[in-house]
Parts: sequence; C-alpha cells; structure tokens
Amino acid sequence: MAVSRREPKGLNLVGQCWQWKLRYVPGSKGTMGLAIVGFFALMALLATWIVPYSPHQANFTAWQPPTWGHWLGTDDYGQDVLSQLIVGAQASLVVGVLAGLLSGLIGVTVGITAGYKGGATDEILMRLVDFLLVIPTLALMIVVSAFIPSSGQTTEIMVIGGLSWLWMARVVRSQVMSERRRGYVDAARVLGVSDREIMFREILPNVVPVIVANMTLIITVSILVQASLNFLGIGSPTAISWGSMLSLAFADNAIDQGAWWWTIPPGLCLTLLAYGFSLIGHAILQGYAQSREQ
Repeated sequence: MAVSRREPKGLNLVGQCWQWKLRYVPGSKGTMGLAIVGFFALMALLATWIVPYSPHQANFTAWQPPTWGHWLGTDDYGQDVLSQLIVGAQASLVVGVLAGLLSGLIGVTVGITAGYKGGATDEILMRLVDFLLVIPTLALMIVVSAFIPSSGQTTEIMVIGGLSWLWMARVVRSQVMSERRRGYVDAARVLGVSDREIMFREILPNVVPVIVANMTLIITVSILVQASLNFLGIGSPTAISWGSMLSLAFADNAIDQGAWWWTIPPGLCLTLLAYGFSLIGHAILQGYAQSREQ
C-alpha cells in the first residue's frame, strides 16, 4: 500500500507564494522588484528592533564619518544617520502605500463609472479629470497643504492620494469601455443584473491586473511626492523621513562639508524603492498583456 507523502506546511506555503508570483508578477524584473520592496518593507516593520540607536539621540560627535560604531556616520546634530534611515522607511512606505490605495479607490470608482455609463456622465467626469490634469499636481499639493492646519502623515496621505487618481481614472475608463462590449456584459444585462453589479462584479475583476499595475506606479509617485514635500519643509517637523533627512542635509550644507553619508543613503533608498515598485508594475502589465494574447 502506497503511503502518500505530505510536504511540510512551511514548504507548501512557500510553493503557493511562488506560484502566485509566477502568475501575477512574472519574469526576473518582477522578482527583483518584489525583492527590493520586500527588503524595505521588512526594514520598516522591524525598525523598532534593529535601529542601533534612537533616531533622536543627539549626544554623539557631529559630522562623524562612517565608523564601526556608526555605519553611516552622524549628522551635524550628532544623530546616527543609519538609525534615521531605518526609521525613515516607515514614513515613505506608509504614506506611499496608503496614498496609492486612496488614489486607486477614487480613480477606479471614477473610471469604471465613466467608462460603463458613457454619455453625459462620462463627459462630465472626464472634463473634470482634464481640468485637474492641466494644473501642476505638485504645485497644487503644496498650495493645498499650506491651507490645511494639520501637517502630519494623515494630511500627506489625504493630499497626495486625493490628487493622484487622475491617470488611474483615464486608464480604467479605457479598459472598461473595451470590456463593456464583450458578451458576458450583454448576457448580464439580459438576465436583469443591475448596472452596479455589472460594473463591480462582472467588469472590475477583469481589469484588476491593470488596476494593480497602475497602483504600483501611483505608489511610486506618492513616495517621491512625499519626499519632495518633506524636502520643501511641508509635513510634520518632528517626523523622520527620507525627504526630511535630505532637507536637513541641504539646509545644513552637508554637501559643502563633504558629508556624503548624510545625503547619498536617503536619496539612494528613495531611488531603489521607487524602482522596485516600478519593476513590479511593469511585470504585472507584461503578464496581463501576454494573458490577453493567449
């Protein structure tokens, strides 16, 4: 009698995750993107336990270059740069991901409504999108942020997410306009299914890959915009982020002091994190295009 061999649960879970990766984020670029984003996500989650010092501790020698005690040196306040870099990952990821989700929610709702309804509804919504696209987004965010009393992370998420949904709406609209001509939509109408159910239960699942891919790109933009706002001094003055690190380094003439360890690491982390999300987005779009061709 043959005895079935069961794999350990841990190996089974790893195999399922790998199958999910191959299906939705194919290719070496997708793997690289997931690795980069996963590294920074892990760093943000474990920040409290892995920081060598408190990021606000300012009793070290100022302008100290990298040593065994301070791997990325210290700033002009005598604070450990590595500790600030690790804690700063939390702000960039939290604001970027939540702003991207908020932007995606608004963009998907507007896009699927305009694409499916058509007519006057489509015309009004798209003219609103076109009007907002004419206005420089970053400048508009700066103006809006200046008029909001609170300037914490919640404000950053609301401002960035509330003004970054425009391209998502246009992309989703174009996809929905293509999907609404397909046979399954006509069959749902014949069966008396409501427009809301057709939009969100029939059409939406078929455009999810496009939505997720564009959301990763929106998250990329949100991370860079948040860093730009912090660099300009907009945001919580006490919160540590990669943008605020660059802002302080620039204000305190770190470049003139030759303190490359204070300027290059946060800029490099921003670049790598944005690059990782971009790789994931392109891999998802590539996999979606290949599946449509089959």
